[in-house]
Amino acid sequence: MNNRLKSGLLAAVLFSMPVVAFAQQYTVYFNQNGKLTATMPSVAYVRQYKIAAGKAQVQDFYYPSMKKYSDPYEIPAGQIKVFVPALDNGTLTLWHFNGQKKMVGSYRNGKPHGEWVNWYPNGKKSAVMPYQNGLSEGVGSRYYRNGVKESEIQFKHDKANGHWKQWYSDGSPKTEMMMSNDKPTEIISWDENGRIVSELSIRNGKRSGIILDWYDDGAKKSELVYKDDQLVKKTFWDTDGYVLE
Repeated sequence: MNNRLKSGLLAAVLFSMPVVAFAQQYTVYFNQNGKLTATMPSVAYVRQYKIAAGKAQVQDFYYPSMKKYSDPYEIPAGQIKVFVPALDNGTLTLWHFNGQKKMVGSYRNGKPHGEWVNWYPNGKKSAVMPYQNGLSEGVGSRYYRNGVKESEIQFKHDKANGHWKQWYSDGSPKTEMMMSNDKPTEIISWDENGRIVSELSIRNGKRSGIILDWYDDGAKKSELVYKDDQLVKKTFWDTDGYVLE
């Protein structure tokens, strides 16, 4: 190989190295509401990214501490200004300011897929939602900050179908509903003392059943009976247990 050819090859290698090793890094800023901003006093998050082949290699940070808000991820370059972008494929992991994990969710073909989990800053789980090709599918749950389950819903094809249960923060039952395509068909509700306050069925949007009210000592205060959304009977009691006329 002659010296001129060697020199040309060496120059080509040296010229290309900075482009590969030191791809230009860009920065955009977002406010607390996830909106783009160029006003530094309003900046809450910083996005740093590099572009290659139409894809952006991204990581988000809190500002001004520069603590990580996300793990690195890849998105289409066109989504770089969207605060909560949709990945083509892969996992999006977010972090609270205190370093506790905030959210983990996976994408497949640009849609949420698999189990998405959220956590409170105290490290306790706040929500779980299963997805299949972008649709809610399975049992989704929410939790109070103390770790007690707040609600549980069965989803099918992105709609509530089946049981929807709710609990008070002490774990006692609050509401239980049967759902059909996002609409309740049966409802039972309890107060914080465990007393039933309503027991209803719903057909064609009309309620049938009873609604109850109680005195603090546990004695019944009133009972309303409905049929097809019409009040057909009502009974009231005084504090001594006598029916009021």
